[in-house]
Amino acid sequence: MTTASLPPYLTSLLHLDIATQLPSPIEPSVRRITHSKTVRKDWGEERWLVTEESPFGFKLIYLRAGFRTSLQMHEQKEEANLILRGSGVLHYAASRAGQLEERPLIAGEIVHVRPGTVHRIEAVTDITLIEVSTPELDDVIRLADDWHRADGRIVAEHETEGQR
Repeated sequence: MTTASLPPYLTSLLHLDIATQLPSPIEPSVRRITHSKTVRKDWGEERWLVTEESPFGFKLIYLRAGFRTSLQMHEQKEEANLILRGSGVLHYAASRAGQLEERPLIAGEIVHVRPGTVHRIEAVTDITLIEVSTPELDDVIRLADDWHRADGRIVAEHETEGQR
């Protein structure tokens, strides 16, 4: 295939001199993360895949079979969870005053949780999921919790964090 047979936008990309487009001295816009923050929970753990200063949250979460997260809601935080492995039950309500409903969760499903939505994930088998969210990571209002934890960040969980 010759460049003459390519669309004009691709032809122009092929002739782009990348070196002249980079700032001098070169400042990398891609950073390799050599370790991540791991927050241990009674129900499993969260591995934070970006720093807390990032404009979004990105976590790999492991929830042990037979355990469940807090029944919680967020005032500002919005999140989406992709179930990578395992099965469980999603407990949810449109608001604090709403009727709590449940539905099964299996690998491959995505759950989008908007602010004000009451939610909890209960693990039938071990669950691994990815959570991406807006940056309000401490915006947690716990309506019920098996360990009687207060709202917001649990400082003790973050003080004993592991590094991977």
